Amino acid sequence: MSKVKVSIIVPVYNVYKYLDRCLKSLVSQTLNDIEIIIINDGSPDDSQNIIDKYAKEYPKKIRAFEVENGGISEARNIGLSKATGSYIGFVDSDDYIEKDMYEKLYNLAEKEGLDIVIGGLYNVVEETGKKEPIIDKKISNDNDINVLLGTTAVWNKIYRKEVVENIKFRKRKWYEDLDYTVKAISNSKKIGYVDECFYNYMIRQGSIMNNKNLERNLEILDTFDEIKSYKKSNKYNDIIEYLAIYHIYICAVVRVINSSGSKKERIKYIHKLLEYIYTNYPNYKKNKYLYLLPKNKRIVYNLIKNKQYGLIRLIFRIKGR
Repeated sequence: MSKVKVSIIVPVYNVYKYLDRCLKSLVSQTLNDIEIIIINDGSPDDSQNIIDKYAKEYPKKIRAFEVENGGISEARNIGLSKATGSYIGFVDSDDYIEKDMYEKLYNLAEKEGLDIVIGGLYNVVEETGKKEPIIDKKISNDNDINVLLGTTAVWNKIYRKEVVENIKFRKRKWYEDLDYTVKAISNSKKIGYVDECFYNYMIRQGSIMNNKNLERNLEILDTFDEIKSYKKSNKYNDIIEYLAIYHIYICAVVRVINSSGSKKERIKYIHKLLEYIYTNYPNYKKNKYLYLLPKNKRIVYNLIKNKQYGLIRLIFRIKGR
C-alpha cells in the first residue's frame, strides 16, 4: 500500500452505541489522503457489523482487522504495525472528531517541519451533550515543556511516524497514554500547536478510568517507573516530578479515597501511593511547577498533605449530588 499522509488508529471494543458516530467523523475528514485502521479487539457486541458496513462503503480509506482481545494498548500496537502514513493519529471509538482536524494538524506539521502537532479538545458530557473547550496553556517558549504540562493523552495529536515507530503501549495497563507521550516528546525535535478544538472526548459512566478498582490504581506507579527508565526523559526531571504529584499524589489518591472499598483497604492503597512519592520524589514540596496546579487540585493537595481523607470524600459526595 502506498504511503498516505495520516494513519488514524481506532481500537474497538464493546462500543456499538458510539461507533457509527466515530467512524462517520473519520470518513468525513477534509483531508482525503488518510487511512483509517480499525482494530476490532475481540468485541463481543455488534461492532463488527458497523465496521463491515463502513469498510464496504469506503474501501480506499478503511483497513479493518479482527484480533483476539488484548486490550486497547495491544490494539494500538497492532495498528501501529499496520500504519503506512507519514503521521500517526489515534482516536478512541467512543469519541468523535471535527471534520477538519487532520487537515489542519497535518498542514501545520508539513509547513513547519514538526514531529508532533497538538490540537485542542472538547470534554463532552454524555448525559447532557454539554461541551467544554480545552486548549492547553503555553507557559514556556519550549513546546516540549508545554506539551508535558498539558493534555498527555495521545488522541489530540499527530506524530511523525519515525518518532513513534519504536515506541509501544504497555499492555493491559491504565495510564498507557502518559508514558507513551513522554517518550514521544523525548524523541521529537520540534513540536507545534493548532489552537482550535477538534477532538470530542466523551465523559461517560462506565469508562475505564471511571472504574474504582483499587488494585489497578497502583498501575500509575508502573507508568512512572517506565518513564524514569527511559533515558531520554531524564532532561525533564522537574516536569516528571510535577506529573507524579498531579497523577499519583492527587488524582490516584482521590480515586482511591472515593472508591467503594472498605476504609482499611482505602488507607492501605493511599499509603502505597504516597510512599512512592516520598521515596522517589523526596523534595516534591519544592517543585517549581506546583503553582500550575488548578485551584481545585491545590485544595485537594493540601487536604491530602494534612491527611484529611474523610473531608475529601465528603466534598466529592456533596459535589456529586
